[in-house]
Amino acid sequence: REVALAEVETGQQLRVRPGGKIPVDGAVIEGSCTVDESMLTGEPLAVERLVGDSVSSGTLLQSGSIVMRADRVGDNTLLAKIIDLVALAQRSQAPIQRLADVVAGWFVPVVVVAAIAAYLIWMAVGPEPAVTYALVACVSVLIIACPCALGLATPMSVMVGIGRGARDGVLVRDAHVLETLQSVDVLVCDKTGTLTEGRGSLSGMETFGSITETDLLRFAASVERVSEHPLAEAIVQASVARGLDLETPLDFESISGMGIQATVEGRVIVIGNEPLMASRDIDIGNANNVADQHRRSGAT
Repeated sequence: REVALAEVETGQQLRVRPGGKIPVDGAVIEGSCTVDESMLTGEPLAVERLVGDSVSSGTLLQSGSIVMRADRVGDNTLLAKIIDLVALAQRSQAPIQRLADVVAGWFVPVVVVAAIAAYLIWMAVGPEPAVTYALVACVSVLIIACPCALGLATPMSVMVGIGRGARDGVLVRDAHVLETLQSVDVLVCDKTGTLTEGRGSLSGMETFGSITETDLLRFAASVERVSEHPLAEAIVQASVARGLDLETPLDFESISGMGIQATVEGRVIVIGNEPLMASRDIDIGNANNVADQHRRSGAT
């Protein structure tokens, strides 16, 4: 039966179906799967989880069905602790905020004294009606020199800045980090999912012999459509964009760490790395040199 997340307790066994999110932190006790953990790690490539491996709440089950044991629920999950970390960072004080609080402690009484002095001066030497002019002068000093902005500007900026960053996946541990950031000369970033979209796309094709790019893409996509590899989706999407009609592959085989193989229209299609080609006695000729040129330019 399906249960509400609030009803899940430690030690219970939960079945998670393909396409569903891992509900709590726990361990796989039956089955195997591939999990998209990009919301935690920033890495877009799905990772394989087998019996005994840990899984985290909020991550997406891409393929496979598992039975997991709930080890940490509610506020004890990793996702809940990340949320608490963001909330704590929003409440933290930057060094400049502490300075602003000290200044505001002196500034408030000074403004009040200045407002009272303005009132008394206008009462003494101001034109008639003296009370009206004195009151306007007093209120004007309070409004113009209002110390509220001095005390509110920094905490509001910190709260809004950290909250905005959290929505974009940038977690700030403490407010003082934001102030330190102004003196940074070099910023080192993880590329995948941070500077790039984190999703693969087909950028080009190189053909050898008599095969055309259309046939190459059609054969490759026909095989890749049943593969669970993250780059397989990019190849299939490229074929969809070109409006190609894909065939149903036969005798599909996944060779771990090397590639895949299947039969399409009577042809044996092998897709994978150089060791796979060597194991099938396939002469790739100059293809590896061409591939190296693409790798040097940052392509996969």
